[in-house]
Amino acid sequence: MIEKFGGVVSTRQLLESGQSEEAIRRAVDADVLRRLRHGWYATFDADLEVVSTVEDGCLVTCITALTRHGLWIPEGHEGVHSRVTRYGRRQSHDRCRRHGRPTPAVGAIDDVMTALHYAARCCSAEDFVILCDSAMHHGKLTEEQLRTEFRHSPDSIRRLIERRDKLAGSGTETAVRLRLRAAGETVEVQQHVPGVGHIDLLVGERLAVELDSRDHHTGVTNYESDRRRDRLLVADGYIPLRLTYGQVFRQWEATYADIQRIMRQQIHRRRAC
Repeated sequence: MIEKFGGVVSTRQLLESGQSEEAIRRAVDADVLRRLRHGWYATFDADLEVVSTVEDGCLVTCITALTRHGLWIPEGHEGVHSRVTRYGRRQSHDRCRRHGRPTPAVGAIDDVMTALHYAARCCSAEDFVILCDSAMHHGKLTEEQLRTEFRHSPDSIRRLIERRDKLAGSGTETAVRLRLRAAGETVEVQQHVPGVGHIDLLVGERLAVELDSRDHHTGVTNYESDRRRDRLLVADGYIPLRLTYGQVFRQWEATYADIQRIMRQQIHRRRAC
């Protein structure tokens, strides 16, 4: 249980797991645990990032917590994201905040839903939808849980929740889907093509967009498989368009200009054979 929270645990968690206050004191005296601050303890091999955050009177949340939960994380969010609890310091302008009152502390690292509440105020609209998509895709949350948990959030956040799609396999898929739909294009996610499999995004009737999920995504095996898929798509009347992570997140202006050239010709709207 302690490992799940980076080796840092609260008195409440220890008591709920069956430990007594006397057992906790013995663990401290025996150098099994060390006291970080009132109500919080750590093992001696605990994660230093989590230890430092808790010693500072905060909890790990938002992007940092979601990274630890295995979600697809947008770039540009370096550093430790932390928060205070409702009983913590009142003046802390450099910490993540959520809409409404702070969430009570459960562990040193926030669960996925709590971390998303803080990310909703900390991240851009696109990044927040990416995180929601990733949470659903990895089975961390359901669509109904998202709707229920954010029902009292501002309208802007609830509108973003409605733009989610659990089929999105990566943040690059989510970003391109959102951007092309905002441009008025019809975009289907994970469309199945017989003999080929699922394509990341189908724009209009024919433009089959495949996306790298990260930098340096394509290895030798993937390279061969990708080319075979492209060949089959062309044979079936589709237009394959393969975009890298960098083209989406670092060169989008130039990438979108090329996509617009395809759109202006309307060939992506003509039904495949």
